[in-house]
Amino acid sequence: MSLPLEDALERYPRISLTRLPTPLQALPTLSARLGQRLFIKRDDLTDLTLGGDKPRKLEYEVARALAQGADTLVTCGSAQSNHARLTTAAARKVGMDCAVVLSRDQYQAFQGNLLTVYLMGAQVHLVETASHWDLEPHVQRVIQSLQEQGRKPYYIPISGTTPHSCLGYVRCGLEIAAQLAEQHIQPDAIYTPFGTGGIFTALLLALREKGIGSPLIGISVNQQRAICYERLEQWWGELCRLLERDPQNERGEFEIHDEFVGRGYGDPTEGCLDAILLLAQTEGVMLDPVYAGKMMAGFLAHQAAGRWSAGQQIVLLHSGGVPANFAYHKELNMHLKKRGIDIPF
Repeated sequence: MSLPLEDALERYPRISLTRLPTPLQALPTLSARLGQRLFIKRDDLTDLTLGGDKPRKLEYEVARALAQGADTLVTCGSAQSNHARLTTAAARKVGMDCAVVLSRDQYQAFQGNLLTVYLMGAQVHLVETASHWDLEPHVQRVIQSLQEQGRKPYYIPISGTTPHSCLGYVRCGLEIAAQLAEQHIQPDAIYTPFGTGGIFTALLLALREKGIGSPLIGISVNQQRAICYERLEQWWGELCRLLERDPQNERGEFEIHDEFVGRGYGDPTEGCLDAILLLAQTEGVMLDPVYAGKMMAGFLAHQAAGRWSAGQQIVLLHSGGVPANFAYHKELNMHLKKRGIDIPF
């Protein structure tokens, strides 16, 4: 018989990088406007350098790096990568160095996440590439250079998603289950962003193990649905192996939607920008234009189409990324003016 999930997790080393649990909060003003009972899981409020989902993942990866005697974390991402910001912060918190390989793009202004990476003293390599998903060869050159200097680098892949890092969101799933019970919430659905798929898959496993059968709805921020399903299968198999679960266990109802991506990763769609404005102007909660904004746009589209009835309870996962807004100031300025807000510059 399998160990309880909590005990199975304890077999893997983890180093604390942030304050947990994060709040599960009601959204009373937005709920009154839309007619549902809405709640938001505030993983933007992890307290490692401006917050976000990555510290949960990094707690496992940094523990592995330290166990292997590494002295430098190496990772990669887009110019405004939340993961680069938080990997650099995690390295500094435990006394390590950090090197980040970032793709040049239209958002590489000395703003937002890129600014924080420089402030924390990371070794930054900005490179030309068609996509930040194609950075692996550049990363390997940086790793080789560090090794030639006598350093001991530890590589964490783009977005920080590995089998072990997914354990951080298994823990988050247990956290959500406890908060739902404490607040007597029986959700009719739980919405999350879907990027590399680690968060979605880990939450699915943990929530089902705790008997929470609500539909888990993933809103893709970058990939077509078919690729998302491939990633779900990959991480499901890896997590079941690590936690000694039967991969044939019932997964319950879940959905992945790819119609809110727009032109690609980081594209601030009109629906996404409207979602950012709506939550800011009803609840004072800031979303980001890459992850949580797209997730919220997906929920709002479903709500507008009549999918959710009055009084139904919906939980939304805010995965962070708010600092990226500053690099999107031109798009946000234009959108505010489009929506009739007078901005004198």
